[in-house]
Amino acid sequence: MFWWSVTYLQTVSARPPLLNSRMPNAAPDIPIGEPYCGSCGYLLVDLTNASKCPECGGPLVEVLMRKTVGAAAVRAVRIKSETTVFGWPLYHIALGARPEFGESYGLAKGVVAIGDSAIGGVAIGGGALGVIAIGGGACGLVSIGGAAIGLFAAIGGGALGGIAVGGGAIGVCASGGGAIGIVAQGGGAYGIYARGPGAFGTHVIAPPRRLNDPLAVEMFDKLAPIMGQSAPTGITGFLQVAVGPLSIAFVLLVVMSLCVLVAKRSR
Repeated sequence: MFWWSVTYLQTVSARPPLLNSRMPNAAPDIPIGEPYCGSCGYLLVDLTNASKCPECGGPLVEVLMRKTVGAAAVRAVRIKSETTVFGWPLYHIALGARPEFGESYGLAKGVVAIGDSAIGGVAIGGGALGVIAIGGGACGLVSIGGAAIGLFAAIGGGALGGIAVGGGAIGVCASGGGAIGIVAQGGGAYGIYARGPGAFGTHVIAPPRRLNDPLAVEMFDKLAPIMGQSAPTGITGFLQVAVGPLSIAFVLLVVMSLCVLVAKRSR
């Protein structure tokens, strides 16, 4: 009986430890940052070729978690569509680091991509590159983000694009707290055609200084559908100016959706 007990204890101690999944930070025997199963608590190490937890059978993309200090456990997520369009998955979600797979962050690539970094038709992430890009840093045909660069349109704290709307905006048509462009409007605006309280340029509309250049009036009247009837003031004004870029984004989204449908039916 004694030797049986020793053998049993050795076997148990050699297995990866379990932990209470409701209290992932309460297990002192799980090293910080090590992957484990959020369902059963099994320590997931050296499983480069596995797709499921060896203990409970849960898919790793759903149950993989990591122990942290002073914060909730972080779960890496990887979800990819089996349906492809022109070789790209229809959707791909990649959030969180997976060092055991050599991934320090989630990189999503797909027609619709959501991740720490994302590349795709519609890309959403901390860093996003796509036809329509949304993220902390976004670059695309239409971009929305903290810092946004858009070939057609950009909306962001800092925006650079054909139509640029933001706290600071540079573009062909720029609207912002500070705006520079061929046509610019805002609190402080500089352009060939400029409109706003602090506007400067060749043709200027600046009511506080009683400037109302006829050529500027004509230009802004033509661009009213894009830039509004007057220089934006406050959140409401900027939301009205953002309608133009958002409309372009909607048209691109419809076009991409049609392309996806045509690609799927042609198979």
